[in-house]
Amino acid sequence: MDFNVSAPKATYSVNDTVTFNINGNPDQLTFYSGEVGHKYIYRERLFAESDHITLTFASNKRYGTLATQPNSMRLLASQKFNGDYSEQALIEAEWVDISGAFEFSPIVGNDDYTSSGEVNLLSLEDIGLSIDKAKPIYFAFVYQGITGTTQPRWWFNQFDINIIATDGQILPGTHIGSAGWRSIKLGTSPVDWIIENARIRYQGGNAQIASNDAWIITSALNLTAVQPDAGLALKNMSTRMDEYSHVYTTPGTYTVTFVASNQNVYGGDKVIKELEITITP
Repeated sequence: MDFNVSAPKATYSVNDTVTFNINGNPDQLTFYSGEVGHKYIYRERLFAESDHITLTFASNKRYGTLATQPNSMRLLASQKFNGDYSEQALIEAEWVDISGAFEFSPIVGNDDYTSSGEVNLLSLEDIGLSIDKAKPIYFAFVYQGITGTTQPRWWFNQFDINIIATDGQILPGTHIGSAGWRSIKLGTSPVDWIIENARIRYQGGNAQIASNDAWIITSALNLTAVQPDAGLALKNMSTRMDEYSHVYTTPGTYTVTFVASNQNVYGGDKVIKELEITITP
């Protein structure tokens, strides 16, 4: 296959338009910018080694009072839970209360969210959480409301686990929409958690609502699992492309990769072209 890529120069400034000149007409062409999440060398990476795995969430609390509803929300973690959602098995799963490592929303009169702060999950041994990275882990938000007074409303719109790899990359692991939440009501709790694509919610209820003990639990999470880096498909066999432009917004040196391929009934051919682009402040 006759294919090549070039750039007019090797150094650009932040927010400059970098135009790559494309020679040849492959059936398919894929672009890896070299930015985080888009590096060709990590296209097949499914796991990353790290001693810094962070959790950040964001919460909003409304209604009720601390005096009458003092412990309405906690965050627990367990590597002993086995996926049996019966009440007895849930209670016996040796959950560790890690609430104290995070900041939760105070009672507010609007829909502003409070960040929990970024916490390294591997640094919580002093509060009882000793993580074996080779085993899955479950997290649970536990709501407890007391009948007789207004029970608080809790909303969460962020639950991000990120991995800082040994090469310094910040790699996304789990987010609120991929955590696999499941709502469990204990005892005679009348109210379920509400699970949406980008938010989980608990609507406690007024003073007449019975007491609630309701859990929302992630699926089993592998703390070292990451999404493979992705390329951008630029063209297929029905189109032609002579140039492609990209804008870099962060200074650094990037290994840019173009993967050209032809495929037909007689076989396939692939050509990989790499360029090094430096972006200055």
